[in-house]
Amino acid sequence: MTPDVLARLAIAKLELMSPSRGNWLLTSGEGTDPADIAASAVERLRNGQLPTGQRAPTGVSPDVVAKWQRELQKLNVEKLAEEHAELGIELLSPLDPRWPLADDPDPPVLLFYTGDLSLLEHPVAVAVVGTRRCTTVGRTVAYDLGRDFARADIAVVSGLALGVDGAAHRGALDAEGPVVGIVGSGIDVVYPGGNRELWHRVAEHGLLLSEAPAKARPKRWRFPARNRLIAGLSRGVVVVESHRAGGALLTVDEAVDRGRPVYAVPGSVLSAASDGTNALLVEGATPVRSATDVLYDLGINGFVPSISPTAKDMAADSPSNLGDAALQDHVPDLIALILSEVAAGPIHVDRLVLASTSPPGEVLAAVQALVASGRLDLDGSTVSLR
Repeated sequence: MTPDVLARLAIAKLELMSPSRGNWLLTSGEGTDPADIAASAVERLRNGQLPTGQRAPTGVSPDVVAKWQRELQKLNVEKLAEEHAELGIELLSPLDPRWPLADDPDPPVLLFYTGDLSLLEHPVAVAVVGTRRCTTVGRTVAYDLGRDFARADIAVVSGLALGVDGAAHRGALDAEGPVVGIVGSGIDVVYPGGNRELWHRVAEHGLLLSEAPAKARPKRWRFPARNRLIAGLSRGVVVVESHRAGGALLTVDEAVDRGRPVYAVPGSVLSAASDGTNALLVEGATPVRSATDVLYDLGINGFVPSISPTAKDMAADSPSNLGDAALQDHVPDLIALILSEVAAGPIHVDRLVLASTSPPGEVLAAVQALVASGRLDLDGSTVSLR
């Protein structure tokens, strides 16, 4: 463990530390050898000396600086490094030739990882991101994108969150493709708990990455910080679903700042889960229907994705294809129409009536039959896929 890595580990361990604060502290380091600068910065902070050439980041008050000074005076950084090694967590410094963010405008002080670090050198990586509160359609699209990118040997980068992120990673893992998970906590602190199995699959079969040290809790500010790493380690960012003010849009901002192309999956104008993605399309993002659109835009040819059956395919010949005798009393085209409309997102029954040429009573009866068969959910007058 080099002095540079140990010094950066000490900075990363400090309470209330953020990427901008850590990089500001490093500017106080002295020496002609880059390997000595971080250690010099830590020693100066331990002695109460701060950078003088740049204005302190927002929130760095004298009280905060005094707190850091006390922490450093008590910290046994060699023991801390040993604890990371015992947990199987490795450390990567910007001085390491494998460092992937040499040109990034807002690099981390240090990276913590477990798994296959060579994935940072993968020829092409694409981020798939979106809302945690995704629809069934959004989850399916994210899974298909992850799977098909993996089949094309594209590394799938995401944040291991619930919803779209997790679905994309599952698709890539099921296709036995390369995956990179970037998390907003220490690698040993699984968050969210519902993705524990997925978290371990990514660590075992891909690469799990964080700029937070072991035992770091998933604090609110860490997730926007994580999003810049997702953008920085990807050739492009695909947003599957996002609410109007979703966290995925922060990843888009980071991608734009880094000159990465942004792709968006179109969604129903009636679905709140697609408000953000549809707005991105209006603003000029490239529309995406499948992995092929992204591969074509990136100049990667010769890949044909497998196509998931649509709702219309499922009900094309006869309602009996849906496997429920209760549906066989209803017009096949009406069943197909309802499934096709609902596939775009939750929809009011009145909208289904307007989209159909059938009498309202017949449409409602068909909806109720689909609910009874387990295909749909009906909440008041809103119909959605189950």
